[in-house]
Amino acid sequence: MHIKDILTLFDMEDERDFVINKFETNSKLVVDNDVFIALNNGINYIDEAIERGAKAVITEGDTKYDCITINVVSSKEALSKLGMYLRSIYDGKVIAITGSCGKTTTKELISSILQTKYKVLKSEKNFNNHIGLPLTLLKLNNSYDFCVVELGMNHKGEINYLSNICKPDYGVITNIGTAHIGNLGSTKNIYKAKMEISNYVDYLYVGNDRRLQKIKKAVKVTAKLLNVNNIQYYLDHTEFDKDNYHFVFNIPGKAALNDLFIAMVIGIKMHIDIAKMCDCISNFKPLEGRLNVIYKDYIIFDDSYNSSYEALINSLEIIKKSSKHKIIVLGDMLELGKYSKKYHLKVNKYLKKIKDKDVLLIGNYTKYIKGKHFDDIEDVINYINIHIKEGNILYIKGSRAMNLDKIKARI
Repeated sequence: MHIKDILTLFDMEDERDFVINKFETNSKLVVDNDVFIALNNGINYIDEAIERGAKAVITEGDTKYDCITINVVSSKEALSKLGMYLRSIYDGKVIAITGSCGKTTTKELISSILQTKYKVLKSEKNFNNHIGLPLTLLKLNNSYDFCVVELGMNHKGEINYLSNICKPDYGVITNIGTAHIGNLGSTKNIYKAKMEISNYVDYLYVGNDRRLQKIKKAVKVTAKLLNVNNIQYYLDHTEFDKDNYHFVFNIPGKAALNDLFIAMVIGIKMHIDIAKMCDCISNFKPLEGRLNVIYKDYIIFDDSYNSSYEALINSLEIIKKSSKHKIIVLGDMLELGKYSKKYHLKVNKYLKKIKDKDVLLIGNYTKYIKGKHFDDIEDVINYINIHIKEGNILYIKGSRAMNLDKIKARI
């Protein structure tokens, strides 16, 4: 792509021209013939980017630099405009995933399965908002057969906005839960917000969620649809059979299996060989902080990346079946708004069913949960280090802002 293509996009002209190497938002990663996009405080690093080889910059304001300068009102809007443009000249297929829980795991599963046959670009980490999504699309070119992205939201209209940027061919809704219900007001509104993706896709795949079963145009993914049988749930994995192949999936629980089945249905749609799929799934590892099982003298269930009511209950159902002593560490589930008390109180019902446990709690809303309450995470860590014994289970979950990911590194 030539810089003249981008200048035309922004209604500009310049006699200079060069072939763009890549777009970059981190000045330290700039090399010759890059275009540097100054996001947020990136304007302070434009000189460094130019020194490293940037031949053009996109920045807010009217300042001209010693290179091709594209001045814009909003760098974030310019980023979206660039993402839309690169998507418009891309010939491959875009798969977009949304849902209350499991988006990133589903994205990783779909990407891994497709990569057994195709070249795939996927969004990094959880790059799923108005900045992260275009940043992914900036890497798009026609050497990729598929682009797999994640769409996040916490307000009405955001899925529509993101879908309009990436124009997905295939859409996925993993489930409808209570995440962000504080902003959206009800699960009905969450459903409507997630369904905004359906206006853009040719094919819509939905998980085994009762709220999604009424969608007529959707492919409703179930074990029956996949012809899966002999499902066996274990503490740290799940096993099942399909087409004379025995699958071992290294993430426990029904929710993760729902995500896997969606990925498998899409893999079959894209003509992935079942044997390759089976090998791929057996080698798939859970993402850090997402029900990641770590074996020491005791067993850590690191589920600390984030928290929602549905995800927490799924995990409690997993560890409930173990006869081992359990230390359960819970932080607040955030963004529940007026429903915060209600859903934290409901957790007690499931904790009551778990025998042989200590429940350690930190945060404001966990005060509605029965257990030992702590004001400081250091006190939680000290308590665990004193009381944890060989063979115990340590389960950790809380919303990202609770910083419970610090615990596993300190015990």
